[in-house]
Amino acid sequence: MSRRSLALRLCLAGLVTTLAACPKTATRPVDKTPAGFPTVDVSLAEVGLEAASLDKSADACADFFQYACGGWLETNPIPPDRARWARFSEIDDRNQAAVHAILEGAATDPKDPVQTKLGDYFASCMDQAAIEQRGTDGVKPLLDYIQKVQDTKTLVAALTALHKHGVSAVWGDSAEADFADSTMAILFVDTGGLGLPDRDYYVDDKFADARATYQAHLAAMLTLAGKKGVDALAKDVMALETRMAQLTKTGEERRDVPNMFNPTTVEGLAKLAPDVNWKAYYTQLGNPTPGKLAITTPKYFEALSTIFKSAKPATWQAYLTVRVLDTSAVALPKAFDDEVFKLTAALTGVTEQRERWKRCVDETSQAMPELLGQPYVAQYFPGESKDLATKLIAAIVDVMNQQLGTLDWMTDQTKAQARGKLGKIEALVGYPDTWRVYDFPVQRGDFAGNGLASAAFEVHRQIAKGGKPYDRDEWLMPPFIVNAYYNPNANNTALPAGILQPPFFGKDRSIAANLGGIGMVVGHELTHGFDDQGAQFDAQGNLKDWWQPEDKAKFQARGTCLADQYSTFEVLPGKHVNGKLTLGENIADLGGIKHAFLAYKKLRAGADKTYVADGLTEDQQFFVAVGQAWCSKDREAEAIRRLTVDVHAPPRWRVNGALRNLPEFASAFGCAANTAMAPAQTCTIW
Repeated sequence: MSRRSLALRLCLAGLVTTLAACPKTATRPVDKTPAGFPTVDVSLAEVGLEAASLDKSADACADFFQYACGGWLETNPIPPDRARWARFSEIDDRNQAAVHAILEGAATDPKDPVQTKLGDYFASCMDQAAIEQRGTDGVKPLLDYIQKVQDTKTLVAALTALHKHGVSAVWGDSAEADFADSTMAILFVDTGGLGLPDRDYYVDDKFADARATYQAHLAAMLTLAGKKGVDALAKDVMALETRMAQLTKTGEERRDVPNMFNPTTVEGLAKLAPDVNWKAYYTQLGNPTPGKLAITTPKYFEALSTIFKSAKPATWQAYLTVRVLDTSAVALPKAFDDEVFKLTAALTGVTEQRERWKRCVDETSQAMPELLGQPYVAQYFPGESKDLATKLIAAIVDVMNQQLGTLDWMTDQTKAQARGKLGKIEALVGYPDTWRVYDFPVQRGDFAGNGLASAAFEVHRQIAKGGKPYDRDEWLMPPFIVNAYYNPNANNTALPAGILQPPFFGKDRSIAANLGGIGMVVGHELTHGFDDQGAQFDAQGNLKDWWQPEDKAKFQARGTCLADQYSTFEVLPGKHVNGKLTLGENIADLGGIKHAFLAYKKLRAGADKTYVADGLTEDQQFFVAVGQAWCSKDREAEAIRRLTVDVHAPPRWRVNGALRNLPEFASAFGCAANTAMAPAQTCTIW
């Protein structure tokens, strides 16, 4: 079941790129080896980099992304079932194959209760004959609630039933730390329930075709559900969702952290939106005393009564029916699944549905991530990788602490606060110390029922957190995911086992290659504690201003410089990066690479020899490692979608945008002043 949570966790996911044409001229490698130090000639493969991924006909000073990734781009077409293909995708495929092997073994020959539960869930997803035979019976309990909708009371009852089983409709709840007291967890009540990727799709003229496609999708799903007059119903549902979208915050507005935190109580929410019996609602979701709440968009909930009354019961029934069927499509007969894929294809450009086993691996992973993480870690994550990654993190934290002391734009008072926060960041590496228990039943012959049970388990787990102490040790990602994150509320960062692989990391790679790859990732996540959002939280994870006013003004001005710069980057003709939407990630990229470079230089200081790999100095190897970790391409429709919804810049600009602001890069490659990668005006923050 798909679930949507408040997007305040800052991570590396969501990669896109573009294939904008760039000139290809010869690069100018510069030997920066210190005089008197012996050099050793080696191959790029020996230090952990890939010669075949380079395009040495490209000018590193004109387009370094093309230089580092041109060979990879040339030989890696986007698979027909993918909207984007990236180095992240390659690792994810390796991890998915490993997890698939675990699940196949668990399904055919389970050795213990953990394997039995995993195997039964996976097998139920793979049993398409049983899914066809059951039809929509698995989601019938939810459809029955929907059929009873005749007025506001029955509408709220249906919404409660859907929310209890993880179906996003009208609004949603997620558990986070209290921004004012991070020792406690509270429930954030957020907007939700839109079928298109973002509210802009409903109100921006450039998405008119997407709206027409979605309206046709609504009609098709309602036809499959046995409804009559589907064209009129689809039009009415589209109008209803548009009203909801108009009251929903934009992506930029959602990055305004203080304005997303509007604390209240159940009683206060009842005054804001009196048509919902909120006490009964939370009781049915499993927490009759959730305590303090936070409303992300008060104007939306003030208008909830108007939204309820703006559509007829038949329209609400149609809207909720499609929400259930869209969410559960993988567990329904092929006709439903195919129709949902048709919409996905139109929005992202993919041409083929992913193989069933891959989708079932994903479904099982989402249902019981830490249960599946146990055999994955046992089989595929060596202890020495965790030890080495921990040492690299410590090295980057050390240089960040030193670098904070050198900032000429920050007063000593603010520096002390920043260093105090940095010193309290906890690094989680590999996997949790304690594994989560999943105590819901699984039946081999009922995949839709299994999906509802797993979603209900997770909803209850989240809702039950409200009013309880906040668990800072909880992992927000499974161990096998190719990702990382920083959580400002807990002031911690996590590096799952799944990403600790080439081209990011390897125990036999050189220091330059590892620091350029995983070091950049680590530095990125640590810098999130000091980006435009993270810098609003103190060392304890509270939303608290710890800045001297003059320092904050300088920090914001430097952020504006970066936002304005990125807004000039053209991804497709006439379509640019949104510098404000992506500002936090761009600050993290720039700071992450800078601090990883400084850590690499410190770790290599005093070495008795340096290594030149296929003509590239160690400094150049570091930056090639940065570039090769982000090689990526995506379909045009996906690029357009992500320019609207993704808080990350496309990978080409994550690489070129950050490196063009680092004099260390220009020095390493001998870039002349005023070239693309060494512009006259640069932006620096950390």
